[in-house]
Amino acid sequence: MQSISTQKNQQLDTTDAEALRSSKFGQLFEADRNRLYTYIYAFVSNHSAADDIFQETCLVLWREFDKFEIGTEFSKWANVIAFNRVRHYRQAQKKYQLGLSDDFIEEFSQNITITENQTVTQEEKWRYLEHCCSLLSEPLKKIYQNFYVDKLSAKDLAETTGRSIHAIRKSVFKLRKKLFDCVEQKLREASK
Repeated sequence: MQSISTQKNQQLDTTDAEALRSSKFGQLFEADRNRLYTYIYAFVSNHSAADDIFQETCLVLWREFDKFEIGTEFSKWANVIAFNRVRHYRQAQKKYQLGLSDDFIEEFSQNITITENQTVTQEEKWRYLEHCCSLLSEPLKKIYQNFYVDKLSAKDLAETTGRSIHAIRKSVFKLRKKLFDCVEQKLREASK
């Protein structure tokens, strides 16, 4: 027979695990909710239907969250569940089929997934670019700021720095090459 203290500890462990699970789900879901709604809406093109499907999807995501493997892509997992909810809804509500076959819808889903993967790559590139910019020497950081952020021309930069236009263009070329090489290196490291 377990002691009362052991039972309380087990209850606390269960409560802590549930709180951690709830917190992790909340973080992942909040980061993906708008994209997920857009994904669903792309299939039905009706806000009322998309709202219903989104709510059903949210419930299934929560119920099935124990099956989600932390560290994998939440959006891909959520897409599979949302796609199944869309198919179920389309079967129940024939008017949302829009004359489209299930094969077409399946292909459409795959195309959306490919597009989302490319978007993720773009977001990664932007993060890598920010990181690479932080590694630049102070003179190159100034050129980056002036040329790309403040949108000054090479002529304007030459006038304000006292350097020739040719020297400014050479520095911009060096800056571009350095950033491009750095981002490419980060992408190669990430793909390993």
